[in-house]
Amino acid sequence: MPVVSLDRLLSHARQHNYAVGAFVSMNIEIIQAAIRAAEKKNSPVAIRIHPDSRQITRFDTLTTVARQLAAEASVPVAFSLDHGACLADTIDAIRAGCTSVMLDAAELPLDENIRQVKQVVEVAKPLNILVEAAVGNMEHGAVQGQDDLATVDEAVRLVRESGATILAPAIGNVHGSAHGEVKATPNLAIERIAELHQATGVPICLHGGSGTPPAQMKAAREAGVALVILFTDIITAYNRELQRVLNENSIGIAIIDALVPAQHAAQAVIEEKMDDLGSSGQGRAFMQWLAE
Repeated sequence: MPVVSLDRLLSHARQHNYAVGAFVSMNIEIIQAAIRAAEKKNSPVAIRIHPDSRQITRFDTLTTVARQLAAEASVPVAFSLDHGACLADTIDAIRAGCTSVMLDAAELPLDENIRQVKQVVEVAKPLNILVEAAVGNMEHGAVQGQDDLATVDEAVRLVRESGATILAPAIGNVHGSAHGEVKATPNLAIERIAELHQATGVPICLHGGSGTPPAQMKAAREAGVALVILFTDIITAYNRELQRVLNENSIGIAIIDALVPAQHAAQAVIEEKMDDLGSSGQGRAFMQWLAE
């Protein structure tokens, strides 16, 4: 089916008490694994493109492939930008077909965070593109202290003054091993999630979803989390299998013989995550809801 707006997926998720998995995809194999897992589990899915992927290719190269795979899929697929660092990142992603973009300025003073996100909103809003903003301190690999958590007052200011339509707060979540860190186990502040969701009125995006105990994930989506970013658990399974095959064979092995089992390992983990998110079985339900 054609690519679906993430806005519609999140609306359905919020109404039906599940969360959409957004799987960070820096290569074709992970994109395929995510879409194949979604078809097997009958789940909506979001392909999350990270700016680091531009070290080897362009956004539109990945989204062109993903768009073709989505067109052949029987489940809804959306595209989203992860951790855009500047306005140019978000514009590139919009041009490439992303239906939501993130401008991550959480490390800056709140006024500057608001200013930068507002710039993106001014570009994206006329195109019906969702804009995700971040608030609070989410250091990679580290457990958050109470002072790191997003406050309700700052979150409300960020959403109201910038026009952001998705909020990515620090809520006891732990960013993973994108930079080689050992990831701590998340300890989600469920009451804070509920407070942020109620006060801002926008979907909450949980970053660092890998390693979250299933019971916490269920409580988080019941409290207002509608989008979950996942990378570490998937890429760890992929890399482990890739490494195993390469270690067991000569240096002249055809790389496809390593990529195929690595992709299968990633897909298996993605399927498990869809169960944790409650999105398994919601793909056809979404399409029926869309037609009503």
